[in-house]
Amino acid sequence: MKKVLLFFFVLFVTNFGFAQQYKSHKVVQGENVYRIAKRYNTTPEAIYKINPTAKEGIKEGQILAIPVIDDQEYQIHVVVEDDTVYNLSKKYNTTPEAIYNLNPDAVNGINLGQILRVGKLDKKDPNPTDTTSETVSDPILDSIKPLEEIRQIVRFKTHKVRRKETLYGIAQKYEITVDDIKKHNKRLYSEQIRKRDKIRIPIYAKEEVVTIETPKDTLSSRVSTTTKYVVKPKDTRYSIARRHGITVGELNQLNPEMDPNFPIGMEIIVPTTIFVPLEEIIEPEFELYEVQPKETIYSILKRTEISSDSLFSMNPYLRDGLKAGMVITLPKRGEVDSLAIDFPEGKSLKLENMLSNFKTKKLAIMLPFGLDTLDLNARKETEEFLKSRRARGTRVALDFYKGVQMAIDSAKSKGLSIDLTVFDTQRNNNTGHIKKLINENSFDEMDAVIGPLYQANVEAAAAELKKYETPVFSPISNRESKLYSNFFQTRPTDIMLQDKLIAYVEKDSTEKNIVIIVQQGKKKYEDIKNKLVAKFPNAKIAKIEEGNYLYEVHLNKVLAKDIPNWVFLESDDVAMISNVTTLLNAKAESHKITLYTTDKDDAFGDDSIKNEYLSKLHLHYPSIDKEFDNYDENSMTPFVERYKKEYGTIPSKYAVRGFDITYDILMRLGSADDLYHAATFEGTTEYVENKFNYAKKLLGGYYNKASYIIKFDDELKLTVIE
Repeated sequence: MKKVLLFFFVLFVTNFGFAQQYKSHKVVQGENVYRIAKRYNTTPEAIYKINPTAKEGIKEGQILAIPVIDDQEYQIHVVVEDDTVYNLSKKYNTTPEAIYNLNPDAVNGINLGQILRVGKLDKKDPNPTDTTSETVSDPILDSIKPLEEIRQIVRFKTHKVRRKETLYGIAQKYEITVDDIKKHNKRLYSEQIRKRDKIRIPIYAKEEVVTIETPKDTLSSRVSTTTKYVVKPKDTRYSIARRHGITVGELNQLNPEMDPNFPIGMEIIVPTTIFVPLEEIIEPEFELYEVQPKETIYSILKRTEISSDSLFSMNPYLRDGLKAGMVITLPKRGEVDSLAIDFPEGKSLKLENMLSNFKTKKLAIMLPFGLDTLDLNARKETEEFLKSRRARGTRVALDFYKGVQMAIDSAKSKGLSIDLTVFDTQRNNNTGHIKKLINENSFDEMDAVIGPLYQANVEAAAAELKKYETPVFSPISNRESKLYSNFFQTRPTDIMLQDKLIAYVEKDSTEKNIVIIVQQGKKKYEDIKNKLVAKFPNAKIAKIEEGNYLYEVHLNKVLAKDIPNWVFLESDDVAMISNVTTLLNAKAESHKITLYTTDKDDAFGDDSIKNEYLSKLHLHYPSIDKEFDNYDENSMTPFVERYKKEYGTIPSKYAVRGFDITYDILMRLGSADDLYHAATFEGTTEYVENKFNYAKKLLGGYYNKASYIIKFDDELKLTVIE
């Protein structure tokens, strides 16, 4: 228990500092965390540590706690067109040299939207146009007695582990402790160091450090002062024990005559020190759990079916060990998939207008170019290979990469600097090669990794890069990964597309005759049928004959003449789709019919299916992109024009996707501190054919839930209606 308390103390003091070492800041209109950090000479990460909800965005009038290092505030300026360092020095009555000293990066030039410090604010006369700050006095923080003097970190150094090196030896080399290293390289609490690992070494200020001897691990020695606490509604033994850093058993020990019914209003004795803020409320998706005797972290992981990464994220003190009687936070049964971040699609987000982070972006691309199988000197053989069916992955990779290159050029025109590294993953199910690439290269320095294409490979990359918290973007696969919090799924799943179309129909389904025509013999379609029936209980279900064939007489029984007929057709059987669309097309002369499908797969594009029928029936379907494959001279976007000029042909859907994904990532990196912060922006971004609105599952990675609803219009035109 001593270790747990020590961890809590160190964690709390590290994050919050002493009471006189932070200030409150009232957010004004137009501010973001990056700008506020500039003003107070701190970092966005330090602000997020104290204000974790700020990761979800900040609002005007919100109060933030700001860590103060030198108790100095700075006047800031957002660079606009025609600004120069010389002009700014005149405007703010300073010198160019002073601005360069406050902004060392400015020697390389300044960019639109960049935030500069242009002078120090007089503490007695703060900038009247900006928010004033005041010292925060917090009884919770003031009640904490630090166990040790916290040394000031002046910088970090990266150490590349050599053969036979140990953590102890590295710590001795830099005159720090092994725990100092582990604090700043969290994975080392559970993993061993390996050759070529890159770890962060804290470099402390040269000053005398006074350490207070840690008392022995007894309840009386750890609880130096106590206070009375009145039990409130919703209080439990678990929540009170956890808040005060003791076990339920120790709470009982402090209160031997406590009423076992634990009534509201009862007075009990608790430690004065509080480790969890009083205003913290356990979210509905979570519950408090008391660790039982002989339970292990492994048994908890197995029982709850969550990852160790998620468990430690919810309960960071568990890295010091598990003990019977501890009260920990766990997701409620059946709520593992609850969303942690989920904003509606409606709001448009223009990241190009929010650029503020102009540090060089380091981007890695991992694609299956298959260069290990090609002899690039043998031109004829290479051309034949690229035309073959087995080279499909290579062709997709090459097209995708063309889009990536164009996205980088476009981002550079916005003032961003990009350092791109390209890796050949060679082929599918090549996880060994993926791990080798990662271990032999500096992926810990990457801001983002795009790829690999195939699910097994991209999950292997996410697993390897989890230790660096490097975001990994899956560009094409639509399968989610529930294992890694650094996994970004860029393509909506089939279920998301289903739900989008059903929600669209449901919004205007009154006074409509809903008809369901579903293929038999496959569980996938049985599930879709059940979902549709549950959503539209008054819908009529057409009888399908063996062999998935619909007779006209059965269709007549479910159609209505006096109100519109909205027909769901769910099938991947070309013969069935042809049969049903032909019948519906004939009935469209006497009935109002609109056709819907939650999954327009390749079967709908078969030559046997007449597009004229789909157009007449105004087929509606969900899509991950706009599907504008055929561009005429009058409808070309600037991207398509550039691509055609560069490569002599219109772009494939993979080239467009490569552009859209990469450009969105670069815009997010340019408008936020990192991609995790950018994923919390409310709104949807949209580019050539794809749009992005990232949500996050409570115990998994991020996924893009933005998609389109496409309608076959008259004259075979495709129209985006949502």
